[in-house]
Amino acid sequence: MIGTTDEERLAIALVMKRLGRLMGDIGWQKRLCDLSETEVAALIEEVLEGYGAEMSHIARKAEVPF
Repeated sequence: MIGTTDEERLAIALVMKRLGRLMGDIGWQKRLCDLSETEVAALIEEVLEGYGAEMSHIARKAEVPF
């Protein structure tokens, strides 16, 4: 992403924690090319769901600028 905001970078960092937990379940020793279709789909879903959830959470905490 070009020109990410502080909020977006925070959401990305929080999603990485979620991915770390999922990779712990899948197995860190596996290469990306060795993952099953189901495992890749689970990673993508975690990123999409997690990023949306984290951005929503961050937006709820943000102050209205007026």
